[in-house]
Amino acid sequence: MKFFRIFRIVLLVAIFMLLGAFILTYFTFRSSLPARKDSISIPGLRSEVTVAWDRWGVPHIKASNEQDLFLASGFIQARERLWQMEFLKRLAHGRLAEILGKPGERFDVRTRVLGIPVALERDYQKLSAEMKELLSAYTRGVNAYLDSLKWNWPPEFIILRFRPEPWRVEDTLAIKFVLAMGLAADLSSELPRMNIMKLTGRRGLEVLEPNIDFPPDPEVRLDLLFLGQSEPPILAGSNNWVISGNLTESGQPLLANDPHLAISLPPIWMEISLESPDYKVSGVTIPGVPMVIIGHNQHLAWGVTNSYVDVQDIYVEQVNWDAESYFRNGEWKPFTFRREVIKIRGEKNPRVMNVRWTEEGPLLNPFLMNCEMPITLRWTIYEGDQSFYGLYLINRARNWDEFCRGARLLENPSQNFVYADVAGNIGYYLTGKIPVRKKETAVYPYPGWREDSLWTGYLAEEDKPNQFNPPSGFIVTANSDLYPRGYPHYLGYDWLISDRKDRIQELIAARPKHSLETLMAIQNDVYSRRAERVKKVLSQIRLSHPTAEEARKLLTQWDGEVRGGLAPAIFEVFWEELQELTFSDDFRVYYQQISDYFRFKQAGLERILDQPDSSWFDNKETEKVETREEMIEKALLEAMSYLRKELGRNQEKWDWSVLHALHYRHILGQKWFLSFFNAGRFPMVGDGTTVRASCGSGGWETTVGASCRLIVDLSDLDKSLSVITSGQSGHFMSSHYQDQISLYLNSLYHPWSFSETAVRRHLERTEKLRPEK
Repeated sequence: MKFFRIFRIVLLVAIFMLLGAFILTYFTFRSSLPARKDSISIPGLRSEVTVAWDRWGVPHIKASNEQDLFLASGFIQARERLWQMEFLKRLAHGRLAEILGKPGERFDVRTRVLGIPVALERDYQKLSAEMKELLSAYTRGVNAYLDSLKWNWPPEFIILRFRPEPWRVEDTLAIKFVLAMGLAADLSSELPRMNIMKLTGRRGLEVLEPNIDFPPDPEVRLDLLFLGQSEPPILAGSNNWVISGNLTESGQPLLANDPHLAISLPPIWMEISLESPDYKVSGVTIPGVPMVIIGHNQHLAWGVTNSYVDVQDIYVEQVNWDAESYFRNGEWKPFTFRREVIKIRGEKNPRVMNVRWTEEGPLLNPFLMNCEMPITLRWTIYEGDQSFYGLYLINRARNWDEFCRGARLLENPSQNFVYADVAGNIGYYLTGKIPVRKKETAVYPYPGWREDSLWTGYLAEEDKPNQFNPPSGFIVTANSDLYPRGYPHYLGYDWLISDRKDRIQELIAARPKHSLETLMAIQNDVYSRRAERVKKVLSQIRLSHPTAEEARKLLTQWDGEVRGGLAPAIFEVFWEELQELTFSDDFRVYYQQISDYFRFKQAGLERILDQPDSSWFDNKETEKVETREEMIEKALLEAMSYLRKELGRNQEKWDWSVLHALHYRHILGQKWFLSFFNAGRFPMVGDGTTVRASCGSGGWETTVGASCRLIVDLSDLDKSLSVITSGQSGHFMSSHYQDQISLYLNSLYHPWSFSETAVRRHLERTEKLRPEK
């Protein structure tokens, strides 16, 4: 009995201790929520700043001068998203391992070896005095918020037990490079192309992008290549389009944009409105950037998609290791060395790398690549640019000419900008510093010692395929081929398949006049043009196996919309199975790398699907010569088997939207005991080729999709619509942490208020930021 009494006492003590720890943790996290005060004093302000918060947690900041506007923007962004700002700056600087330990090391290695710190230094050197002054004001605002914190730090800092360093101007500049690393595709394309050609010879041209009709240079004798596991996931792309007043019910332009990026908690974008006496601008930004990246001011609107223009080249080098030199322009030149020290939390000694650099860029061996021949990277970011000043000019622009003055300074990353203004004009501008060279030097790794490998300059702005008020009355970009007919300059071959662009154009052409409602419908369209092509092939054949034939009939009767249900689930799994059956025997252990490369391009299975006699369908590991029909039958059977295993034998429960679900995950929420940071798992429709795009970076679960959806009505800016993926706040206990999830998942939007009258209509509270006395 005595033992049980002691046990009960110990158990009760343990329960009360756990309960006490829970209550203490709860109140610690709760007290770290940003305080809602009517006014607050901020050092450095010159005059009072008003912040009107609408019901979705969007701050509308109004200041009497630009210095105060930027300072207030820094304070507000830090208060709402400090952890995210800290994470992004560390990702760009290559300093994640300092707070995350070993899991962050591979990201830091990639960032340092790719030369992001070098590019950042050169951006800072090119920063104008005016821009440096404004970014310094933003920095003071961020640091004013840091200084105001005592023990009430955001939960992530409490859990990881560290405090951020003061924000610097360089940290704001660093945010650009987070995007640049994910949006420059050539590094992750040249290597799979090379592997395809090494494994299959000239036959490989049959499954590369249509315009690539030449093999690698014979002097390049590379082993088969892997880039390593720190390679970022392939993105699905983005959509933007603009329609002139001739094709709208209002008689004024409409502009739509939905950039596709990783869906995270908190979301990549933060909605914000900024107003000073000279201009007023509203839209979305990335926390850490004081200006609007996508949005509109009182005169014009703009939207962006990734251009996939080729701004990187991979060179194979001749190296004299004894002399630490490389061959260039007929002579041996010494490498320069950059010492990179990566501190790793929990480890006594840092990782030290001496990265070799040529005049053009870093040597990727041995840190990112492991092959016999040395490989270097040339990238336009290494020259530095004035992209932030260009964005500032766009925020202030009043017409097409002023917009172009800003756009031509946006050198990295290269983007497709669509434009509309209140005067009724529409336009397109391809931004970015685009190297001039022969296409033969740019598609595969090329000998760096050859004179023709060098860039001869950059494409002149007047030679870019820009447009202003085209006769068609609309412009669409969706990461596909940018070449106008007869265009003489090389831009690249890394385009994604044109399905989304073609579908958007089809839907625009289907109506004589458009409205906000029709643009909402287009933005959320889930019709698959890939499914249309597959259905055409399936309708022309018959299969011998009853299960496969039943599945074939079901797919041919399906309407091609990738929603929830049985047919989309069978189709999506079938496509992946057919691609693997077709190519895995040819590409062996490199199949996964190459299939990722094929995934959303006009390449791989897309090139041969309509060719029943293609030799690619034959499995080289068997004596029998397989046909396309046999592979289709086998792929359908394997798809059905997979779905039975994953979702059960009852086909009524086979649902693509469940298989493709979106799990809102915080980076710390990957640990079960920190899952309170997450926001749930929800069914998801669409795929990587539908206008409403969504895809995964491995498996079926959605990890990438529309990171926001924006529609601007130039006839009345207050009628514009917006939605982000989850919510404005970065604090998991805030009412604005996930209040937009329901809107986002259900293809809905909230009013994008611009005028003071519209903001008052949805006003939640008003806050005054006052100069410190």
